Amino acid sequence: MWSLAKIPAADLGTGDVAELLDIHPSTVKRWFDSPRTAVTTGGHRRIPLDLVLDVALARDRRVYLHGFGSQATHAWHAMQALERDDPDPACDALVHWLRTRRPHLIGRFLWHVAARGNDPDPGVLDGVFGGFMKRVGDGWERGELRIADERAASREAGEAIGRLLAAAAGDAGGPDPDRPTAVVGAVEPEQHVLGSQLVRLLLLHRGWNVEHLGAGVPVSEIVATQRVLDASLICISFTPPAVAADVLRFVAAAGELADPEQPFSLVLGGNALRGVEVSGRDGAFTDLVALGSLAAFGDWLDDSG
Repeated sequence: MWSLAKIPAADLGTGDVAELLDIHPSTVKRWFDSPRTAVTTGGHRRIPLDLVLDVALARDRRVYLHGFGSQATHAWHAMQALERDDPDPACDALVHWLRTRRPHLIGRFLWHVAARGNDPDPGVLDGVFGGFMKRVGDGWERGELRIADERAASREAGEAIGRLLAAAAGDAGGPDPDRPTAVVGAVEPEQHVLGSQLVRLLLLHRGWNVEHLGAGVPVSEIVATQRVLDASLICISFTPPAVAADVLRFVAAAGELADPEQPFSLVLGGNALRGVEVSGRDGAFTDLVALGSLAAFGDWLDDSG
């Protein structure tokens, strides 16, 4: 596993620098004609990351890595690993920043990861947001992290998601009667909302109207909201200490409360779904699925049209 104690130096090629600074490769060669620029045996120019950031700042070319200060190398290696579909170095860095009391770097990194490109990548959200929070939960259970650490991690992740949601809602321009509507939340007594907020984010980016009910909502209120909004989808998250029996009770209650004249799809997610098997009940649901990841939810959305 990638170790923060033995993190390699970050020496960038000309193409890497050009992409990072959004400049032409010929400009890279002009800017970095310096004694500090190393040249490999093959004659390929390799430029230390700290030099890249110093020169960029001097030329008023500020990039996201400037916000990480002495931790820029950690952030660089984590981002490079994500390009290879490996979220572990990112999670290593996030836990390191939590333990070394740098929580602001957590929110900064999570925001940058999710805000890249036009749409958030569900697989990256699973691997980075989900992977980080799982490590925090495991560390707390083992006594390696304090409650204050868990709260700081949740706060930074929540604030990053909040910024992403605000941007997505601004782009959507408010509810549109021509778009499909989804109701998203967590049933009582569930108090965790990070998972359902990520579901909300994906739906907004896919053109849905979304009513997010938050945590701890009675099943009767969830179904009643679906009827009022004529929503075609309800998404509910379940996390421990909820167990399979809680999930099945919710499904049964939602099926009994549903109006057959306003059918909807019911999608269940969260870490408490392991071993849960569900299926439609008497036509109450147009679809009923339990999904183990945001990537699976994204695929379901694509397949369901």
